[in-house]
Amino acid sequence: MPKVLVFTYHWPPAAGPGVQRMLKFCKFLPSFGWEPTVITVKNAAFSSLDDSLADDVSESIVVHKTKTFEPFALYNLLKGKKGKHVPMGLIGLQNSKSFFQRISIYLRANYFIPDARKGWNKYAIAKADELFKKEKFDAIITTGPPHSTHLIGLHLNKKYGIPWVADLRDPWTNVYYNKFFPRTENTCKKDKKLEDSVVQNADLVTVVSDGLKDEFQSRAKNIAVIYNGYDDEDLHAEQQEKTTEKFTLAYVGNLKPNQNVPALWEVIRAAAAENEEFASNFQLNFTGNADDSVVESVQQQQLQEMLTRKGYVPHKEATAIMHRTNLLLFIVPQCENNHLILTGKLFEYIATGRPMLAIGPVNGNAAKLISNAGRDKMIDYKDKEMMKEQLLNNFQRWKEEGQKLHQLPSSNIQQYSRKAQTQKLSEILNQMVEK
Repeated sequence: MPKVLVFTYHWPPAAGPGVQRMLKFCKFLPSFGWEPTVITVKNAAFSSLDDSLADDVSESIVVHKTKTFEPFALYNLLKGKKGKHVPMGLIGLQNSKSFFQRISIYLRANYFIPDARKGWNKYAIAKADELFKKEKFDAIITTGPPHSTHLIGLHLNKKYGIPWVADLRDPWTNVYYNKFFPRTENTCKKDKKLEDSVVQNADLVTVVSDGLKDEFQSRAKNIAVIYNGYDDEDLHAEQQEKTTEKFTLAYVGNLKPNQNVPALWEVIRAAAAENEEFASNFQLNFTGNADDSVVESVQQQQLQEMLTRKGYVPHKEATAIMHRTNLLLFIVPQCENNHLILTGKLFEYIATGRPMLAIGPVNGNAAKLISNAGRDKMIDYKDKEMMKEQLLNNFQRWKEEGQKLHQLPSSNIQQYSRKAQTQKLSEILNQMVEK
């Protein structure tokens, strides 16, 4: 059985979509004739932890955890916090206003290129050199962000000539949060040079959406779209019909500042003011890390009594909440090139069979996928009329069906399963080795 050496910074007990993509690949690769060996970090800085994800790590998968050097403890000290915890995305970033906070952000933006986790690379490379002396690997995979991980692949590809897959889950230099950092012109040039070097030298670049493929295609030797998908084992739901005491609109996941949609909160307030039955039976749920700015926007519409909040929960609990929700809220971040965004959560939302209220670019990659899955159309961020129509239509159906959870078909989405996407990856790896 051919072997692939995988470099991933994010690995259990870390939580989040960055963990799940490579975790699921490693879970299913042996089914398609590939034996993965993983190099990752130990005692690293993560935004959230989920010990339950370790259940997907088979005993047959060899995992090596190395040291790393990271500046997050110092970074947090300058911000007036203890520990090495790092925020998810933009959550809390825009609230950093003190002098030392501004200094720490400036240092993070300009002295750690491409990112502050590049201190892991020398330890990962040392472990790889050690393994190469003992055994043969047929391919290597690096996944980012952090995109500094791809510099490991670049180094090893040049040194050993092993076929290399660079897996880009997000944009690199064009990622939306870079514009919030005080990056100098020189920093931007250095970062772009590193990005070009990786994309141009990797034997294969894999991306999570057609939009990202468009961004990197002109520079890559070979590029393929492999979606994040969903794992059937994560989506077990009780088969009997369920009813809910209230009609729930729920967002499950990290809710960042650029996912705030004031128009939606205004629509909910107006619907409650016009319809007493809706007001007494509606509930808005946030599960995951929600930025204070989003919560404040909801409260400004006097909706605090309708809002329930639950912090980060293990992944399987999150998918269980999706199953118990009447209407799932999906919001594409409001940022440049957001028509390219296609998150893993979207596939899980669709796979649950629950109706969705989706807000984002109406002609983007996510909108196309939602349409193909037979869900309600994507709504523009300011289209209050359509938001109200979809919200009240789903509420009315809930009443007419005896407060039951409505189930939509999911028969046409098997192609988006994690296993199907891993099969696609394995076929590409086979082609690389044959060459």
